[in-house]
Amino acid sequence: MKICKVVTVATLFAAAGVSAAQPTIDGVFDPVNEGQFYSDILWFNNVPTGFGDNQAGDFTGGNFGNPEVVDTGIEIRVPLGALGLSGSETIRISGWVISGDRTFKSNQIIGSLPIDTPNIGGPVDFNNPPFDTTQQFVTVNLGSLPTGTPALDGQLDGGVAGSNYQRVFLQTNYTAFGNMTAGTVDGSGDGSGGSEINAVYMAKDATNLYIFVAGNLETNGNAIDIYLDTGPGGSSTLSGGSGAGGFIPGGQAGQVFDSGFAANYLLSVDTFNDDGDPGTINVPRVFFGNLSSQILLAGNISGYGAAGAGTLTNGDGQAPSIGLGVDNSNTEGVLGEPASPTPIAPDADWAYGSELNNIRSYIDTVNNRLYVFIGGNIEANYNKLQLFFDSRPGGQNILRDDNVDISFNGLNSNAGIRFDDGFSANYWLNINNGVDGGTNQLQRFADAAVLRTNGANIDPFFGVITDYGSFYGGPVASTPVLLFDGPRVDIQDGSLGSLFANYGPRLTADNPMAPIPNLIEVAINNSNVGGVTSDAADPAAVQAVNTGIEISIDLDELGWDGQQDILIAGWIANAGFDFVSNQVLGGLPDGSPNIGPRDSNGDGINDLDFSQIPGQQFVNLSQPPVVDCIADFNNDGQVNFFDVSAFIAAFNNQDPAADINGDGLWNFFDVSAFITLFNQGCP
Repeated sequence: MKICKVVTVATLFAAAGVSAAQPTIDGVFDPVNEGQFYSDILWFNNVPTGFGDNQAGDFTGGNFGNPEVVDTGIEIRVPLGALGLSGSETIRISGWVISGDRTFKSNQIIGSLPIDTPNIGGPVDFNNPPFDTTQQFVTVNLGSLPTGTPALDGQLDGGVAGSNYQRVFLQTNYTAFGNMTAGTVDGSGDGSGGSEINAVYMAKDATNLYIFVAGNLETNGNAIDIYLDTGPGGSSTLSGGSGAGGFIPGGQAGQVFDSGFAANYLLSVDTFNDDGDPGTINVPRVFFGNLSSQILLAGNISGYGAAGAGTLTNGDGQAPSIGLGVDNSNTEGVLGEPASPTPIAPDADWAYGSELNNIRSYIDTVNNRLYVFIGGNIEANYNKLQLFFDSRPGGQNILRDDNVDISFNGLNSNAGIRFDDGFSANYWLNINNGVDGGTNQLQRFADAAVLRTNGANIDPFFGVITDYGSFYGGPVASTPVLLFDGPRVDIQDGSLGSLFANYGPRLTADNPMAPIPNLIEVAINNSNVGGVTSDAADPAAVQAVNTGIEISIDLDELGWDGQQDILIAGWIANAGFDFVSNQVLGGLPDGSPNIGPRDSNGDGINDLDFSQIPGQQFVNLSQPPVVDCIADFNNDGQVNFFDVSAFIAAFNNQDPAADINGDGLWNFFDVSAFITLFNQGCP
């Protein structure tokens, strides 16, 4: 391997900003700016991943609850003729849960909202941010609806799997209008009532349209307003209305529907107190009307559940024969708090699978650093990427059980694993990311330890450990790169059974009173959605992966002796370290499944032996291809003032070697090109 040393020159080139450049640790291999440093691919994978394939569009949606199981709620029957329909048309439906005076709109909308949208409040324009990325209505083909006559009782006939109704909408947002936990038919009880729209189902018979809103309507006057776009005309923007229910669109005057939606009719369900009958409180009622004329009081039912359901009474005499049933006993459905959804892949921070695709290296002897780039992903579930380095004579060909305690003793849980012949580990890195259950924040971590031939160092006089288990990490938002720059470093006072630090473990053990920051740097970019899949390992796709895990380690911290080739082994395992995937550096035989439990026979002893697996499960990082270095103009293995002098002499003599850009001319452009190459140094 040709290693060129870069020396700063106090000449004209210094004025041009000449310095020894280095890769940027960001989890991205940039061929344009970093191709000069990193080697070509040293290894690429031939085995599809058995630990999940991160694919574009992957998205768990967070924890919304279970809106799909709710089978009680608000059931409305309205004559098709009252809507000007025959039963074969395509219509559109929008609507929401809203305050009784109709001035404050909730986040329970028919149609999608951006996830974790809070209550909306007053009128908004659904075509503007943040609502412009979703559609706040659903389209229904009446001709495809089930034909039958459901029982009007606030219960979904046949349950959610029944055939009497067709689901046309499923909620994907939490409720900020209270989450029902009492479970009584009328919604009374311990004050835990709430209002939510979990789903909308529809059916029809020869004369009626049935709308079933799975959910709850809190008995405090809250309402569910349903707007129907049944054809030409209609209102794309709400304004004041006339009639007993004119206050309903008036309370949201200025509300603009999505493009493609113009409301013709309104159905609105709320509750009221019957002042003439003190025993009748929170009685469900319905308003109905054409927005271009009047919104009428269609009437009320006598109460909740099957006993109170049926045709409305006490209407104004002009409304059609509408039926209603309300059952508030649901306690399932959407949650009463944000879902905290996961990102949609590809995302730089989040992956839905773990894979290793390729590896590159750069040994920078000038700056005393080893750089490693591994194309791939680490799933955000605390799967572990364990990396082992062989950087000097000695080390552990079979991992010991008396190494330092780090990662909750996860390192020592590997005890008994045997590497290939020719590989003995001197250094260990463990990299992972996942969500903290308390803060719900994505975090990433790296652990490091020295692997000595005879186990962790013990002070021979005091009998206490002097080696460190090092760790670094935290929320991705505040810790984009793991820098191992402190502040923690335990000082052995004779009483500590384990020592921990946020610095590199080897050099910290040498001088714990003056720890050195940034000896280790680790970055993860999880945006790869190419490479190996769950079924295939296409060589072109695997080699094209330029995002993943990037590492920089001080060569003294790594323990490199300056002579031996630096080797790396590693694999992806589960969060508990005890189940090993088929994503192994150096590769497994074609078609290999996950290795599985390290202790495959369950006797408590790890029996994973890479020396018994065909092939070589490690990669030599010290054998990148030799790359010509134009900046080393005099070919002495160093980039320094003498190269500047040699170039100037060749340039003045119009030597073809000084025609850097190859255009047959010797001019400013050749000087500029040489300065650029000199500034970059040698690969």
